[in-house]
Amino acid sequence: MKKVIKRAALILSFVMICCISYSSSSVSAADFKDMGTKTISDVNKVWTVKFGEPVDINSLNSNIKLQDITNGSTVSVSVSAGTDENSAKINPPSGGYKLSHNYKLTIDKNIKSKKGKHLSQPVVLNFSLVSNSSSNTGGNSSSNSGGSSSNNSGGSSSNNNSYTASANVEVSPSVPLRKITVSTNLPNVTKYKIEENNNFFAINSSTITFVSKNTLQVYLYDNNSKLLGTSTLDVSSTKNNIIMNITLAN
Repeated sequence: MKKVIKRAALILSFVMICCISYSSSSVSAADFKDMGTKTISDVNKVWTVKFGEPVDINSLNSNIKLQDITNGSTVSVSVSAGTDENSAKINPPSGGYKLSHNYKLTIDKNIKSKKGKHLSQPVVLNFSLVSNSSSNTGGNSSSNSGGSSSNNSGGSSSNNNSYTASANVEVSPSVPLRKITVSTNLPNVTKYKIEENNNFFAINSSTITFVSKNTLQVYLYDNNSKLLGTSTLDVSSTKNNIIMNITLAN
């Protein structure tokens, strides 16, 4: 009597959900699962990969590849554990994704479950970064790490431009403290200031600051401390991936 081998399903949550199988048999290198093309507006987008069974996280490190199709370069990304042993996070590159660039994300078939089963085929996702106003990802997605993505422009901007800033806000439960992390796709920005705090902070780094109101101005500077733009940030509650429009400095 033939033994029946049950294949474990791998579920990838890239705005859409797709099922592919683990398999111990090899397939042609030309075969792959095409996840289509997506658009994102968050420069620090985190892709969450959800598996149907526990995954060997160590097998992900060398088997996740990101290519910038626009300039032909290979982009370095890191992989971290997800909220449980069945998931993992693909973190954005240092400095975030670049506006108007097209990317190709490949998940190699050498990824395996803790039982040693490999994917039956590679998985490929193409995506591009666009300004928040022109992005259409179909609403909130489970692939947004830490909660739903939010857009906060703080009112209409006097500058019609495609640059955005992104922020994570963590609210202290007992004192008026906020942990704030800011990034942006505005060229030449290397540091930022938060209203009510006179210190400079490196872009993509976090600051902990006292606040007295629910919205604060974010000031973006170059390496020579020249103001390049401002944004308005909602700090009333804990949120990740807050997208802000930028008003360019004169």
